[in-house]
Amino acid sequence: MILLVDIGNSQIKWTTIQSKVLADSQHFSRPKTGLKTALNKVWKSLDDIEAIFVSNVAGDKVATQFSEWVEKQWKLTPIFVQSEKRRFGVTNAYEQPETLGVDRWLAIVAGRQHARQVTCIIDCGTAITVDIVTEKGQHQGGLIVPGLSLMKQMLTDNTDALNDVAQESEFNLLATNTHSAIQAGTLYMVTATLENLINDLQQYFKDEIRFLITGGDADALLPLLPQPLLHEPDLVLKGLAQYARQTNQRKPPKHEESESSSDEDDVEESVALPENTN
Repeated sequence: MILLVDIGNSQIKWTTIQSKVLADSQHFSRPKTGLKTALNKVWKSLDDIEAIFVSNVAGDKVATQFSEWVEKQWKLTPIFVQSEKRRFGVTNAYEQPETLGVDRWLAIVAGRQHARQVTCIIDCGTAITVDIVTEKGQHQGGLIVPGLSLMKQMLTDNTDALNDVAQESEFNLLATNTHSAIQAGTLYMVTATLENLINDLQQYFKDEIRFLITGGDADALLPLLPQPLLHEPDLVLKGLAQYARQTNQRKPPKHEESESSSDEDDVEESVALPENTN
């Protein structure tokens, strides 16, 4: 069984591959301290792990703590995937490919597979990232804007009167309390930005473009965004699955010599699993 892990700024999302099938994803909050304790609580009973592929945007310290726990628990060294210039038929637009966030890279890789038109990937996490990839796999670049949590944090951190805003207030469009006002304001600020961007991209590509949305805030934003958008909540994990499958294919059968791949960058096979189109 292969473990796939997406370590984000606020949560850790994970799933497993067994017999080439991706299980339903799960997630838990990433603690600011005590990561090993959290991993022990969630994965202590997880058995038969043969390999671990990781997307990590939380920094070197978290990577080190994660690796130490994995080594102690399963005697394995996790594989931290990095952004590349070219892989799986996708070409990175960045002059320094490794500087593209690995979560963005993996979402692009997964979003582009089997696509026959230009694809826009909108990842609604702590920050909201938007990336465009052509039907031929050429990444066009993208943009980054603050996500809902970052906008709320900027308001509360920089405005004394908002520092003690209660978090349990009920949401209302026309707010009669400060918390609801912040919720409504940040929600519509983000959706207005995305709606304008979607309209501009549709005009630029003459409607020959599809939109995928992923990330923890996608559920909150989807009802306010124009359709059609395909909801793919596990894009980063699906991108990791691409790497896991390719690595598994390269392993030589027991007692046999391994054969080199003719062009490892052009492998575009993906793990068989139902598509999420909520």
